[in-house]
Amino acid sequence: MKLLCEKRVNQIAEIIPMIFQLVKKIINSIFSSAYLFLAGGILLINTCAFGQTVTIDLASSTNVDFTFNTINKLTNGIVIPNAITFNVASTAGQWDLYVGSVTTIAGTWDNARYYTSTGNGAPPVSLLEMRVHNLSNTQQISGYVPMQDVSTTTLDIIGNHLSAPDPTVNCSDIVHVGTNTIGSYIMDPQCFQFRVDLKIVPGFNYRPGLYTMQIEYIIAEDL
Repeated sequence: MKLLCEKRVNQIAEIIPMIFQLVKKIINSIFSSAYLFLAGGILLINTCAFGQTVTIDLASSTNVDFTFNTINKLTNGIVIPNAITFNVASTAGQWDLYVGSVTTIAGTWDNARYYTSTGNGAPPVSLLEMRVHNLSNTQQISGYVPMQDVSTTTLDIIGNHLSAPDPTVNCSDIVHVGTNTIGSYIMDPQCFQFRVDLKIVPGFNYRPGLYTMQIEYIIAEDL
């Protein structure tokens, strides 16, 4: 009798892990096949740069993709370090550098396609957070900040584009935050090459689908 009980216990002990693995596979299969209904969809960011007598050049891809296809990504978000790299050069004196989003409805992501009929289909552009930095930390904004619409409130990375002139700051200064004078990423990459980290934590409130946003990095003489 003891041997029979031990045999049954051993059989149950062998079966339970098999059942657990089977249930786990079924759950994973459901999530992976239906992730577009559980997730916030795919977020595509197009980046572009404009310049006047000073120049700004993108040194990375113009497209950044966020794909939310797991519960973990929805709840904890996705961070893409160094998603964007751009170079600055100025031969004309002081300059301002600022950034903002451009969408059809100001402040709201553009929708290219919905995958379900429920959920909030107008996620705000502030859902995207960005952190701009370079080797000398000359940027005037620190840490992650929410994206803002370029037609309403822009983010000033260097200088204040709404007022002039700004104080003159050189890359060689002891305090070089806001470096805005003549120079280039070739001679002084620590001050004139910028990298951008991007982060999105969507949660479960937004309607699954494909959303797009254009980000404009704008550089201009400080006139």
